[in-house]
Formats: sequence, structure tokens, C-alpha cells
Amino acid sequence: MKIKDFRGLFETGLRHAYDGEHRLAKKGIPQMIESCSSMELRSALQQHLQETRNHAARLERIFGMIGSEPKAEDNDVIEEIIDATDHVVSATEQRSPLRDAALIIGGNLVQHCEIAAYGSLLAAANHLGLREAATLLGQTLNEEKAAEAKLTQIGETSVNRQAAQELKAA
Repeated sequence: MKIKDFRGLFETGLRHAYDGEHRLAKKGIPQMIESCSSMELRSALQQHLQETRNHAARLERIFGMIGSEPKAEDNDVIEEIIDATDHVVSATEQRSPLRDAALIIGGNLVQHCEIAAYGSLLAAANHLGLREAATLLGQTLNEEKAAEAKLTQIGETSVNRQAAQELKAA
């Protein structure tokens, strides 16, 4: 599809975000939950899984606001991060702090990608005068930032220390 104007660029960004949220809700986050051993990390991921579903629903509302069909357009960046995280996780011991640390790294990579995408979509919505869409995008952006901060906090306060202690014990 040829992008003809700024609104088309905005819609393409929405479609990429929509695809990413669906990929994360169906595959990425559930696999992370299944792979982790830290109850704190599991809880944070379960919370973010629900937020991710809400993000997709918000995007559907925004599509409706702009009179566009909610369709996904392949978000290969998110898929590549999911695949790279799966590769690293599968190379670690099951149910270990090292695996949890790898999950946090992969999760933060996704969060940073989403933060960039939603920040750009928010700026575009503001430029296009789409105030209600901008409000919804701002809510999602704030939740993505909070999820990234939570993952970082879990890594810094427990998981990374435990993973490093495993190395010393070996």
C-alpha cells in the first residue's frame, strides 16, 4: 500500500501497533509467563498481558474514530524481538534466575520499541488534531513506560542479583 499523506502514515503506524499488540497478546507475553520462575516477574507479565489486550482495544477505538477498519499490518520488528528472546531464553536453564534475566531483557526491548511507536503516534495524532485519539495513545504510552520501569525494577532489585550469584556458585 502506498502512503500518500501524513494521515496515511499515521494509519500505517496504527496498523503496525495493532499487529504488535496482537502478536504480544497471543504469543510473546504468554510464552514469557510460561518460561519465568520469578513470581514477581510472572505477576508483572500477567498484568501487562491484560494491558496489552486493552491496548489493542484502544487501537480499535481509534480506528473507529478516524473511520478506518481495524486491520493489522505486519510488525516484523516485534516478531523479530519475540524470536530473538525465544532464542536466548531457550539457551538458558529452565526455571532459573538467568532465564528470568533474559526474559526481562527481551521484555524491555519490546517495551522500548512500543514506547517509540506510541510516542510517534501520539505526536502524529496531536498534529492531525485528533485529541481523543491522542488521549488514548497517551494512556497506552504511559502504560508501556510503566511496564518497562517495572521490568527494570524487578531485574535490578532481585533477578539480576540472583542470576549473578548463580555464576559465582558455578
